[in-house]
Amino acid sequence: MMILILCCNAAMDRTYQVANFQPGKFHHTSDFQVVAGGKGVNVARALSILGHKSTVTGFAGGTVGRFVVAKLRRLEIKPAFVKTAEESRLVQNFIDPVAHTETRVDELGPLVSPRELRRLEQRWTKLLAEEAQIAIIAGSTPRGSPDTLYRDLVAAAKQAGVPVIVDAHDALLAQSIAAAPTIITPNLAELQALVGRQLAVPQGVQQGAGELIQQGIELVLTSLGAVGAIAVAPSGCWLVEAPQVEVVSSVNGGDAMVAGLAAATVEGLPLTEQLKWAVAAGTANASVFGAGLLDRSSVEDLLADTSLTPLD
Repeated sequence: MMILILCCNAAMDRTYQVANFQPGKFHHTSDFQVVAGGKGVNVARALSILGHKSTVTGFAGGTVGRFVVAKLRRLEIKPAFVKTAEESRLVQNFIDPVAHTETRVDELGPLVSPRELRRLEQRWTKLLAEEAQIAIIAGSTPRGSPDTLYRDLVAAAKQAGVPVIVDAHDALLAQSIAAAPTIITPNLAELQALVGRQLAVPQGVQQGAGELIQQGIELVLTSLGAVGAIAVAPSGCWLVEAPQVEVVSSVNGGDAMVAGLAAATVEGLPLTEQLKWAVAAGTANASVFGAGLLDRSSVEDLLADTSLTPLD
């Protein structure tokens, strides 16, 4: 059995720590990291650290694509990308530990062809049939991809009997709702966009997520950043409060949250424990420099301070 992950927009992810960062100024970094990136790749890396192997598919091309593949293989993550004619993207994050700001510069990524899209859909279907235990669709898509791509890939997963988590935004997330993914993990702004109105915390979030549950989704886990998350499922609603830590970087905390949720799911833990693992993993990621570089012992330590409160 395996965890199957879709990362349509793989990247080289460069993160710089720069004190007193200002546009238009010359800076030296106090620390930096270069890793394979894209939300799905970040999820795979966090899962690897948590002790779970995965297969990652999507698009990857050029020098950056080869870099991503090499990095994944070193972590014993199986790369199964569709090669693109155009170069994959570069993502740059600038973290200012003094001003507590984060600035991101994200390239658009390659323009994919209809043939490359067909190859991805075929590969996704094939990988689903290869004993996929759970599927994760995460992040953005490159130019040339239709807004309905995730909807169609969710439908393929459900037809194969594989539960699927969607961590996306904008039209990709909105369109995927029609196929009723098993789990979605929006932040508050993304949930508000889905339901078309502002939502108060916690009652409005409960109501908005409840409307999506009525459309066939089994769990809506809405991230509230450092506060934690609100989980809504047919069996109940919970406020999952995050433990307090010194935040080094919130970059890709949502990816770690998805990884924690998926890890607890495949380990057969009950839903309430899955929720705690998700929030504890996201919190652990915030306390380190870099995306998806948490460690399992830190997550386990934070679990005791991650509280779960039922909501009416």
